[in-house]
Amino acid sequence: MVTLTRALDVSQTSRCGSGSATYATELHGSWTIGSIPQGGYALGQIVEACTQFQSETVHKDPIHVTAHFLRATNVGPAEVRLSVQKIGKNFTNLTADLAQGGYTKLTSHLIFGDLTPVPGGISRSLAPPSPYARRLPLLDHPSAAVRDRMRRIWNFHSLLSWSMDRTILARNVMHSQPRADTEIIGGGGVEWGAWCELTRTDDEIKPSSIPFFGDTFHNLPVLLPDSEPASRGTSDCWFPTVTMTVEFKARIPSSQDYASRTVGLYCESRFLTDPHGRHNAHVEVWTAPSAIGQGNLEAGWRDKQYCIAVVDQMALTLSMDLNRRQGNKNKVTPKL
Repeated sequence: MVTLTRALDVSQTSRCGSGSATYATELHGSWTIGSIPQGGYALGQIVEACTQFQSETVHKDPIHVTAHFLRATNVGPAEVRLSVQKIGKNFTNLTADLAQGGYTKLTSHLIFGDLTPVPGGISRSLAPPSPYARRLPLLDHPSAAVRDRMRRIWNFHSLLSWSMDRTILARNVMHSQPRADTEIIGGGGVEWGAWCELTRTDDEIKPSSIPFFGDTFHNLPVLLPDSEPASRGTSDCWFPTVTMTVEFKARIPSSQDYASRTVGLYCESRFLTDPHGRHNAHVEVWTAPSAIGQGNLEAGWRDKQYCIAVVDQMALTLSMDLNRRQGNKNKVTPKL
């Protein structure tokens, strides 16, 4: 099994000045759902290539990524082809494609900049103690968390673990008070939250890991109660991503005050429609004060956490049989 850090490795194979480059990579079977690489992991290959390309510039940090998944990716070698579209004072715009077997599987537009806070002047950040600031939505400290099983079709369950927030899940019950208060106006949808952790001590979270974490959650159909017809058969469903956007809010912390392999995840999904059980997901990726089952509960710990990124996607609800067929049909093997 390959750590996420290693699975995101890319190597430059060609470069044309400061305008374009090509990177070789490989999509590893350790990070698949069924037979297909997880969508966020595949997008992470693009983010990693672009981050390396931008590493010697003033715009080193990914700010925003928009991606369209054109075809299912597959385990095996791949290539990232990127080109610079514009270099401005505050941002650099790039486009990048991930290709396999002569086909473009994933296409994206990325904005890079500098996430260093601007010193002096008027602060443009909304943070505690402001009552308007968004705060960590998870209720329990990770030291009190108990690990939960992941879906059996997630082949990375030995490399990743999580502890789901039971209080958030309880809000999805039809007769819970938050749901009852919004039955007449607005409301609807489901929520989910968890502490999520890379289990290998030689693994780490980096910017290219964020799309993976933003794509790791329980989809709306899975969270529906048995009384809802749309919940039927979801135990053997595949939820492929069609589009994904990632906005990086801040750099990944380097301080010992935060866990290096753990993040907090909060997801809300509101809409599920035909055809193909199309649904949305909005995921927040937060810092964690400690690893799961470790650390100490300290006063004010929640206000010290900050949001690293927000991830939005459109996904489908399809049979796992299609996942298996796609994986077998489009296997990519190295050229001899």
